Amino acid sequence: MSPPLLLIRSQMARVRARTWLLAFAAVLAVELTAVVLDLDAVRWASKTLLTLLLLGYLVVSVAPGQTPARLFGLGLLFACAADAALLVEGTAAFLVGMGLFGVMQVLYIAAFAKLGALRAFRTRYLVPVCYLAFWAGLMIALWSRLGSLAAPVAVYSLLLVGMAAFAAALGIARGGGHLAGVGGALFVVSDLVLGLGVAGFDLPLAGLAVMSTYAIAQLLLTIGIRGHLDAPAAH
Repeated sequence: MSPPLLLIRSQMARVRARTWLLAFAAVLAVELTAVVLDLDAVRWASKTLLTLLLLGYLVVSVAPGQTPARLFGLGLLFACAADAALLVEGTAAFLVGMGLFGVMQVLYIAAFAKLGALRAFRTRYLVPVCYLAFWAGLMIALWSRLGSLAAPVAVYSLLLVGMAAFAAALGIARGGGHLAGVGGALFVVSDLVLGLGVAGFDLPLAGLAVMSTYAIAQLLLTIGIRGHLDAPAAH
């Protein structure tokens, strides 16, 4: 790790891992309140802080130099950029946000693969098969309603269910710790609600449902992968 990054990490490590998670919980409460009350100005701070706080937690709770942690941490940064893009109105901003989230999904998949998630598919092939079947059925049902967004949504959602399958496989391959798998499933639920809105289905409290499931998904994915990484050396 380069000296500047070591310095940044040493400063971040002054804040305990638990404190990063408590700050995440507090900011999430603010974010959900802002969603309910339509406080868009507040959300520019609260929404974009969520994944940054999870990144802080990850940095201080794992030993440096681990490739899966670096990949996942970079994914959290792309998620932060995507969250900001989706605060902007319009189709172009939506496509940018979806593209950034797509990169995040690829980075998460790479992190889980580095930890051996692929091994689980040899015996638990039903996990990816079920996610793929769910994706295919949903695309068939919604394709005509998505219009010009159908193709990019299909590509992104395929990456999404791929990430969820790898997250589920992580706990299977390493003999326990299924928080990441639950987080992946919640991520699918969150984007399903969002996708239904894009397709024209007006669901009650959709914004609150999307944001709450998304935030909890990111939390569980982060804590989940943390459980399969080496902790910092004791001093």
